[in-house]
Amino acid sequence: MKILLAVDGSDYTRRMLGYLATHQETLGCGHDYTVLHAVLPLPHRG
Repeated sequence: MKILLAVDGSDYTRRMLGYLATHQETLGCGHDYTVLHAVLPLPHRG
C-alpha cells in the first residue's frame, strides 16, 4: 500500500508520526511512505 503523509510541523503532524511509529504491527510491512512538505512562497518584500 502506498501512503502519502502531508506534514507541516504542527502538533497534529507530530502525533500522526508518533502513532505510525508505535503501530507498525497494525500497518504491516511492505508499505511505501511518501512525505510531502509544502512551503508557502515568500512575498516579494520578504
